[in-house]
Amino acid sequence: MRPPPLAALAPLAVLLAGALSCSVANVPANAMPMIRARATSDLDCADRDVRIEEQLGGHFKAVGCGRKAYYRAACEALRCVVSGEGEAMVPWRDRPDPAEVDRQRDRLPFE
Repeated sequence: MRPPPLAALAPLAVLLAGALSCSVANVPANAMPMIRARATSDLDCADRDVRIEEQLGGHFKAVGCGRKAYYRAACEALRCVVSGEGEAMVPWRDRPDPAEVDRQRDRLPFE
């Protein structure tokens, strides 16, 4: 007797749910210091007065000193990228190598 078609997808669903929870679970812990630093600067507010609320999908809301700001965070292992509302987010693997950027800058003639 054949199992129902949906029963065959159950192991795949469990695997996918585990992978998503692992990758999303790392975002808050790894990105929180960067989000807090951006929020204190953007809100012009003391660190102790800034409250950060985690929202779904790597989104965060920072509130403090009568202002609020929204951020997105994406982490790849321990390296995270944080962008503010309206800013483009550049994933780590798409960023240029910092050493190459320095070499190119050093080659430019000074005016």
